[in-house]
Amino acid sequence: MTWKYLTLLNAMLQILSTVGLGSIMGWAGVLKEHEFVRMTVHFIFYVALPCLVLNGIGIGVDFYSNKFLWMYILAFFLLRAIALIIVITIICLANWMAKERRYSLGHVAVAWLALTWISTVIVGIPISTAVLGNAQKGRFYGLLAGISSFIFQLPLQLAFFECHVLDSDSAAEEKITSDEEKTAEQCVISSQDRKMSQASQIACISPVEMEQGLVCEKVEPASDEAQFSLQTKTEKRWWVLIGGKYVNSRDMWIGILCRVIRNPVLWGIFWGFVLSLSTAGKYLNPKPENPYYIEGLGWISSLLTWLGDTVSPLSLFTMGVWLQAQGMRHLLFSIPPPMLALYMLSKLVLVPLLMVGLAKLLSLESEVGRAAVLIASLPISLASFSLGHQYRICEAVLAANVAVGTLLMLPTVLIWNIVMDSLNLFRVV
Repeated sequence: MTWKYLTLLNAMLQILSTVGLGSIMGWAGVLKEHEFVRMTVHFIFYVALPCLVLNGIGIGVDFYSNKFLWMYILAFFLLRAIALIIVITIICLANWMAKERRYSLGHVAVAWLALTWISTVIVGIPISTAVLGNAQKGRFYGLLAGISSFIFQLPLQLAFFECHVLDSDSAAEEKITSDEEKTAEQCVISSQDRKMSQASQIACISPVEMEQGLVCEKVEPASDEAQFSLQTKTEKRWWVLIGGKYVNSRDMWIGILCRVIRNPVLWGIFWGFVLSLSTAGKYLNPKPENPYYIEGLGWISSLLTWLGDTVSPLSLFTMGVWLQAQGMRHLLFSIPPPMLALYMLSKLVLVPLLMVGLAKLLSLESEVGRAAVLIASLPISLASFSLGHQYRICEAVLAANVAVGTLLMLPTVLIWNIVMDSLNLFRVV
């Protein structure tokens, strides 16, 4: 008798073997990490992934169908929103207990990435395909799970990281200002010492000498401009305390908006929605039961499918090359083991458990609920490390989460399937 989880096991071994092959190629020196990873990531991000999204959402999905799962998308949106609230609460409590602002919005972004920047497409699609036994359903559930990450989570992540940059710049400016104030204070003390010495000398000078202008030094009162500058500085401090430095940073928000607008995956989602909502996508869908399909346009779906199918194998191979390079730099396991264990417990156990509750709350039954829980249990993607690396914050934390989460993916997914079957949750027909 064939083990019921054999197909899933084979899919996960295929995924891990692809990652391992990439690591071997990196270790052997056949592929150089700084060249290969950069080029492949650009190809995936700008070509393959947008094609996969456009084909899956615009052509393969009918938004007007009763089978379209708005509640499924809402479940992942709520998962990410709840995780964000929890992370902010923990960071605020940590700062309050430390009685100082030790953690910034950048740390909020890192913790949020470690919990919910799930590899919904790269790993989610092959895992869903293996569990459900249908490639089309695998793409469907993987893509829908990733919509909220690009529309909701990505812009907020960028905003948090940019605010972290502002905080770092402000801290540097405050340090410079503090050093300048200390220097000025020392100058004032030195000046006062001189004046006291001069005063003692003046006490010995006769009134006649004073009248003759032999002693002419005077202390001028503070000017109106200096007083206005001090008042403005005080008001600015209050403005900063209430978050004014974020709200008033026009260049930062324009920069974030430009980065979001230039994101090719978001454009893939946008045009996918346009194709599906305008019903133009049904003319490109080559399903045998689709009476609207125009055979002369079949190359469009074929091309998008061809390029989109490269996303998972190429991304996983690239991850292997990257993991080998990070291992050589001793970055993967440089964080304290208790901290890493807490991250793994949260991502691989608590987050899927939260999704179980959301699936029940939103009435996601059978294969829909199971796909949601399994995708929620998957590790975070390499893109999370890229963001941390770009903003130079907690790179080791994100690298360790990507590496260890990927290594633990096989037992995690198997255990969650066994647990759900044992509890009769979300049975797949």
